[in-house]
Amino acid sequence: MLLLVDPDSELSSAEERFADWVEWSPAQAGVVLLDVNVPYRGHSRRLDALIFTRQRCIAVEVKGFRSVQHGTLIIPPNGPWVMDDGEVADIYGNGYNHDPVKQVRANSLAVKNWATSATRRPCFVWGLVVVMLLPGQDVPSLEVDAHPEKTDIIVEDFDVFRYYLHRLDDQKVQWDADRVHTLLTRLGVAHRYDGRRETIAAALGEPVYLDDGVPGAPPLRCY
Repeated sequence: MLLLVDPDSELSSAEERFADWVEWSPAQAGVVLLDVNVPYRGHSRRLDALIFTRQRCIAVEVKGFRSVQHGTLIIPPNGPWVMDDGEVADIYGNGYNHDPVKQVRANSLAVKNWATSATRRPCFVWGLVVVMLLPGQDVPSLEVDAHPEKTDIIVEDFDVFRYYLHRLDDQKVQWDADRVHTLLTRLGVAHRYDGRRETIAAALGEPVYLDDGVPGAPPLRCY
């Protein structure tokens, strides 16, 4: 995967660990943009990450616990996330008026509307919430009463994240290098990969050849 990140970005510890997950997945095709603002109703919305694979565009929220809580994490259909002892999960952005699912769905909609307008083609955008744990914290399971549509949740499990991406390979191809390169250029981040469409094509797993006819590959992280 190609990781695109501004070296001046002030990433949280949870976001830094998510960046590590991406870099641990060099064989997985895709482009991951960290800390990006997307136009939305005359303003902008910040996304922790935006993932492009050939099959899917995914808006990502990376959340971390503020204090150590053990037990099952419960995601109710309404209201804040809670632990199995009834306490509200002490996760950034989790409360009675705001929770990670609401946030990622709003971000997904913002990306969908903007990308559809920018490319003049219908775009479907999924949401993913990745929850990182604190050292010594034990959250062995996740309980979701009603799984939000087009939204997935992963709690501190790199293998699950890797499988989540791997299983997309069998789905219909929706994105290509031209389309992704166009959107990244419109976002003003093409300089992070020197504006080379070939870099995006290689990251997505499309055939790319250097001038001498030898297949080329991009670096893992670009600034």
